[in-house]
Amino acid sequence: MSGPKRGSWRFVYDPTPTRLADLSGFVAKQDAWLKQNGSFIQSYLGNEALITAQAARDLVQKYIAAGDPDAGFDAYGEAWSLFNQLYRQAMETKQRLRLQEQLRQQQAAANILDEYKETWQAPENQTLLLRWVAASEHQRLAADLRSVSTGSFEQVQRKAQAWQRNFKQAIETATNRAAENSRVVKACIPALRTIIQTIGILNTTVLPDEDQKQFNALKTQLHQDAESALSKEDLNALQLQIGHLENLAAEYAPKIKAAQLRKASQIWRDALAKCGYAVSSRTEPGGAIILEATSFPLRSLNVQVSPDTDEVKLEVNGKHDHTCCVKDVQSLQAELARHGVELNMTDWGKGKPGIIEQQLSSKLSIGGVL
Repeated sequence: MSGPKRGSWRFVYDPTPTRLADLSGFVAKQDAWLKQNGSFIQSYLGNEALITAQAARDLVQKYIAAGDPDAGFDAYGEAWSLFNQLYRQAMETKQRLRLQEQLRQQQAAANILDEYKETWQAPENQTLLLRWVAASEHQRLAADLRSVSTGSFEQVQRKAQAWQRNFKQAIETATNRAAENSRVVKACIPALRTIIQTIGILNTTVLPDEDQKQFNALKTQLHQDAESALSKEDLNALQLQIGHLENLAAEYAPKIKAAQLRKASQIWRDALAKCGYAVSSRTEPGGAIILEATSFPLRSLNVQVSPDTDEVKLEVNGKHDHTCCVKDVQSLQAELARHGVELNMTDWGKGKPGIIEQQLSSKLSIGGVL
C-alpha cells in the first residue's frame, strides 16, 4: 500500500477537571456572599427571596457535580445577576421603609433632621450616591442638609421636605444607573465565560515547568480579578480583565502549539523506533518536521508534522503486501496511544484496513500494552 496517506493527531487532554475546579473556587465566593447578605435579603424581601438565591447557587453546584462546566459557568453568571438584583431590591425596600418611617415621625424639626442625617450617613446610601451621582450633586445635598436646622420651625420643615424630595430623587437616579450598569455587566458574562473556556482547554502540560507556573499564576490572578469585578458589577474593570484574559490566551496559544509540535515530534520518533525503525529528522523552512524511518527489509515510512495544522502526512513504501503496510500504521497508532497521542487515519490510500483491523486486533500491543 505505497503512496501518500493522511491522518490527524491530537493530545488526549480533558480540560473539564481544571474548569470544574476553577468553578468550585468561584462558587465559594457566592457562598461567602450569601453568608454575609442572606439575612439582609431575608429581612427585607422575605424567606422566598433567600430560597431563590440559594437555589441559584445550588444550581451551579449541581452542574459541578454533573461535570458540566459550560452550564455551570452560565448558571454562575446568572446567580450573580440574581444576587445583585435581590440586593438592590432589598436596599430599595429598606430605603422605602426608612422614608416611610421618617414621614410618620415628622412631628418635630429636630427629630426630622436627626433621621435625615442618619439616612444620609448610612454606608449603603453613601456608597450608592458616591458611585452613581455627580460629585456636585452629592456636595449640594450635603450642604442643604447642614442648612436644614436654621430658621423657624416652619422653615425647617419646608427645607427638610425639600431635602427629602431631592435626596429621594438622587437615590432613584443612582438606583436606575446601577440597574443599567448591571444589565451591561450581565451582557459581558458570555464573553467572560468564552475566554475562560478558551484558557481552560489550553494544554499547558506541554510547556516547561517554569512557563506552566507563570501561566497558572497569571490565570489565577486574572480569574480572581474578573471575579471581583463581576461581584462588584464594576463594568470597566470587568471589560479590562476580559481583555487581559484574551491577551493571555493569545500569548500562550502559539507557545503551547510550538511545544506540542516539539513534543509530538519526539513522541513520533520514539514510537517509530519502538516499531523497529531507524529514524532521522529534519525541519523544513516553514517549520514542518519531517521524520524519515527505515527498516529492513526495504521498508520506509516518512512522517510530516506541521505547526499550522493537526494533520499528519504519512508516506509508506515497501516491497510487501497491503496487509503488512496497514499493520505498520496500526502498530504505530498503538505505540503513539501509549504516549497520549491519538492518530486517526482519515485517508488509508488504496488499502482496506477494515478487515485487517479485525485480523490484527489482538496484535496491536507492539512495544507494550495499551
